[in-house]
Amino acid sequence: MEMSVMDLQTPELTALLPRENPFCVEAVENLAFRLPSGITWDTLLSRLEANNWTGSIVGPNGSGKSTLLEQLVPRLENRGFRPFFCRLTTESTHADKEALLAAVRELRTPDVFLLDGAEQLSTRQWLPLRVAVDSLAGCVVTLHRTGRLPIVLQTETTPALLAQLIHELTGGSSLPPGETATLLARHRGNVRDCFRELYDRCAE
Repeated sequence: MEMSVMDLQTPELTALLPRENPFCVEAVENLAFRLPSGITWDTLLSRLEANNWTGSIVGPNGSGKSTLLEQLVPRLENRGFRPFFCRLTTESTHADKEALLAAVRELRTPDVFLLDGAEQLSTRQWLPLRVAVDSLAGCVVTLHRTGRLPIVLQTETTPALLAQLIHELTGGSSLPPGETATLLARHRGNVRDCFRELYDRCAE
């Protein structure tokens, strides 16, 4: 279903059903991660290989770190690895983190541990995990700030990137001039929060 610019900014339009909304969760999750200019998947994989398949993806909330880590899974499988993907959030409990550590201790090469949300671990929780992954083929984590593992990629968002994603989700539509930058600034660079606002606009 194609939408016009007016569809994105006029609340008087007939409300869309959730499945018709171009900014629904399913549509957003199906977006491919856009690597920064000059970086390809081969470049990223070469960086990881040079660092023994270990490193961190660093960037603010809503900048695509989770999507990138998910899309790394099949590429590692093509290299003969067994990716073990886990995610921690602010809602993860102490028991969740202990269970994660216990699971990682059972892994061995060619397993590669992928952890989304490594900043949720305290230093006391991170250290035994770091020891455990020494028995694996590699470890890649996402973080909001630098630290713990060498950086292999930093993610960021720009108005141009947001405009490109909106264009793809809506089948060719765009926001009025300047509004993409305003929307991104209002949500402090968090593209997912931008999509939530646009979802609500379309649902009104």
